[in-house]
Amino acid sequence: MGCDFTIKPGISIGKITGGFVKTVLLLTVAMCMIQLSLIQVYGEEAPKAAPAQTVAPAPAPFPAPGPTLGPTLAADKQQLFQPVAMDPKLMRQSMQSRSEYDDLNRRIMARQAKLYEENARIKELQTQLRDLQKKIDRLMAEDEELNTLKKQYEAITPEIPMGARRGSITNAMPFFPGR
Repeated sequence: MGCDFTIKPGISIGKITGGFVKTVLLLTVAMCMIQLSLIQVYGEEAPKAAPAQTVAPAPAPFPAPGPTLGPTLAADKQQLFQPVAMDPKLMRQSMQSRSEYDDLNRRIMARQAKLYEENARIKELQTQLRDLQKKIDRLMAEDEELNTLKKQYEAITPEIPMGARRGSITNAMPFFPGR
């Protein structure tokens, strides 16, 4: 009744069937992917074998030839992506608004830069701010626990460039040596 399996030393089952098993696995995965994509497109699984009575013809598995932009779906199914007709007037208005927004943003930045350059009080406060920040940085550098935490953080941080976070104190206007 029992089966006797003998495995010869030095021969691996994986070496003998490895290519075949990989091919079958690849084909199985491909079939599953195709089935999932068809379910997503048509919203249901493939039609089941119906009894002898025919109520309505089944929808075509592929889109009919013609000027359609996407797959033809059943009448009760809604397409995920539909072509949208853009109103030229609305597009023009949107582009004009964006242009005005960008222009105002440039003017604000230019005015702020000019104030930083010309206003004596702002220059004085900016110098004080830099001096105070240097004092704060020195005090922070003296804290051993903070230094240890920073070293641990740097050890696990990937090598990607990072800018200043929004709302950070260091988001002040950049220092230009010519001032």
